[in-house]
Amino acid sequence: MIRITTQKEKNGTVVTIDGQLADSDLREIQRARNSTKGTVDLNLRGLDACAVGGVRILREWLDAGARLQSATPFLEMILKEPSS
Repeated sequence: MIRITTQKEKNGTVVTIDGQLADSDLREIQRARNSTKGTVDLNLRGLDACAVGGVRILREWLDAGARLQSATPFLEMILKEPSS
């Protein structure tokens, strides 16, 4: 189960995702991605676990221009790894 919060700021939107991202949460992540426009900063510091499908969606979001504001060191390493 995850919690997604969005906060509009002067220079864009901060999307914070907390919890454990399972395959059952992928639609919710995609919905959040589709609903945010402009500059997006992803705060993933509270994301404790992430299913493979979630990693794929987060990578796509970053590839589309979102910025990684914060993440655990392990998740940051996974997201920056080239896709295999």
